[in-house]
Amino acid sequence: MAAPAQSRRRTRRPRAERQAEILASARQVFSDKGYGAAAVAEIAEGAGVVEGTVYSYFESKRSLLIEVMKGFFEELINDTESGLRAVRGTENQLRFVIRRHLETFTSDPGLCRVIIREARPDVALYDEAILELNRRYTGLALSVLEEGVENGSLRKNIVPSVIRDLIYGGIEHAVWRFIFTDGELDIGMLADQLADVILDGIVGDRRTDIASESIAHQEAHQETVVRLERAVTRLESTLEERSTT
Repeated sequence: MAAPAQSRRRTRRPRAERQAEILASARQVFSDKGYGAAAVAEIAEGAGVVEGTVYSYFESKRSLLIEVMKGFFEELINDTESGLRAVRGTENQLRFVIRRHLETFTSDPGLCRVIIREARPDVALYDEAILELNRRYTGLALSVLEEGVENGSLRKNIVPSVIRDLIYGGIEHAVWRFIFTDGELDIGMLADQLADVILDGIVGDRRTDIASESIAHQEAHQETVVRLERAVTRLESTLEERSTT
């Protein structure tokens, strides 16, 4: 006796649901193996579909990676924006930004490794998938710095874009060993150390600001540079001590 037609039909999953499952599998495979070593067949298996189905949703493995990275950055941007709205004060907001960025490396080190080692060197891929999203993401810290200069909580002679680059560049330098050697990372301690040395060079001081107004801009700028150089030197010394223990 033939089975009823209804029972013979396979239930078709909603397209958006199937696409999300493929992307989730791709993210896991890229994180575990890297982009170059990942196979579309593995991604399909993880999503419970055949390889051809993956290509019916995504043109290529490259397009899969682009969508995975876009999703990664959108999540990060939304989470950081939400967190910043709950934090008051420039110093506290900068500490939040630093800690949140550090947490990104521990929450998904594999995907961060792909972004740094495989996506970033590919200029075309980086420009298409990451550039604008990264600007939006780091722009959150830039806005905090610009507002801090405007309201006087940060030194008026700093260049916010330079401090933004120092923050993210310093974090990447600090976590490099962790990302590429599977080492251990104390998020709390490192976040405090990075925040302390950066804030030490940029937090406003009323007496210093008043005195700065009476001297040439070049002297004020040089003072800031010296303070930041000292802060970076202290940070590098701390990281060297940790790497030898």
